Amino acid sequence: MMSGDAMAHAESMIVRRVIGHNAALAVDGEGHEFVALGRGVAFGMRPGDALDRSKVEQVFLAGGDAASDRLTEHLADTPLSCVRAAARIAELAHERLDLRVTQALILPLADHLHFAVQRAEAGTVMEYPLLWEVSQLYPREFAVGREAVTIAREVLHTGIDDDEAVALAMHLVNAQFTKPGIGAAMQMTETIAQAFTIIERTFGIHIDRHSMNAARFVTHLRYVFARVDSGKQISDPHPTLFDAISNAHPEAIACAMKLQYLIEMGFETQLTLEETAYLGLHVARLVLDVTERTKL
Repeated sequence: MMSGDAMAHAESMIVRRVIGHNAALAVDGEGHEFVALGRGVAFGMRPGDALDRSKVEQVFLAGGDAASDRLTEHLADTPLSCVRAAARIAELAHERLDLRVTQALILPLADHLHFAVQRAEAGTVMEYPLLWEVSQLYPREFAVGREAVTIAREVLHTGIDDDEAVALAMHLVNAQFTKPGIGAAMQMTETIAQAFTIIERTFGIHIDRHSMNAARFVTHLRYVFARVDSGKQISDPHPTLFDAISNAHPEAIACAMKLQYLIEMGFETQLTLEETAYLGLHVARLVLDVTERTKL
């Protein structure tokens, strides 16, 4: 089945370059370059030929000579089956997580699946030290990641390892950021894990990572990271909030300033006073919930 992008370019597909039997660099009637994928879609084709629309399964827009070269080189090395599996996973993520199905999501997933297949065939097991953190901090993405492993096995006919769900989940987490790759998502995961440790040591408490209290705090941190990533931090031209929360929750604000340093170092950014103030407020709420639960 073709994606929405494919449908938009399917009326006029003229081959510019054959990449392989299953891929071709083509141009539409408006001069937009794209790579068309499909079983045998480019077999026997020559530059200037019109592609058979019925064979086109997926379309990836190129945009410029350099971009076209990078995209064609990338897709020439990626099996069509991996792209198919990635597209199905992206559709699942759209249904479960409301993520947009874009080539920025499909291509990294396909790339990861390609290497996962190679690891499986070589008998190499990839260790993911953040498995526990990912499963606890991003349960929805991890659940989709586990289903994604099942989809990959069905489509690729390869027994990829269960733990690949961790990396696939991280791709889905990172799809909520503007930067490519899973570096930001991995940094976020490590930062959240470290934040819990800092709060526990500061207040001498134990935080149940499975609790709703922990989930609410994680949600707040994820919104902080999203605002930092988009350059839209909370900011008040009359900074009275920080002073008010400092007076009401001095220990929580002191802890929040430790978290502020942690975030700033990890993401090479600077938090506003208001972001730190709200961070302190959520620390205070988390600590209060935990301590009250302990008394029960």
